[in-house]
Amino acid sequence: ERGRVSLSCLQFLILDEADRMLDMGFEPQIRRIVEEEDMPVERQTLMFSATFPKEIQRLAADFLRDYIFLTVGRVGSTTDNITQQIRWVEENEKRGQLLDMLQLVPGLT
Repeated sequence: ERGRVSLSCLQFLILDEADRMLDMGFEPQIRRIVEEEDMPVERQTLMFSATFPKEIQRLAADFLRDYIFLTVGRVGSTTDNITQQIRWVEENEKRGQLLDMLQLVPGLT
């Protein structure tokens, strides 16, 4: 609101945690930026949400061209197919640790 940044050269618009943005009341600001700023129509827009409720699906239909809805598991619920792990890794060891972990996953290498 204080200053202006041109979005005319934007190639990719990525909205991560879109459900949280809606929960926090940011829909009017998101709509204003997407619909009223100088953003090119020929851009690639990606939206990510863990739950993808109906409000997010509506927003996606409004913002996305050739809208594709991809889910893992049931929409709005957790899935048994995803396991989260937290590992403390020093900055200089991150790449090596990631590559080691990927080697352990069947079908990825």
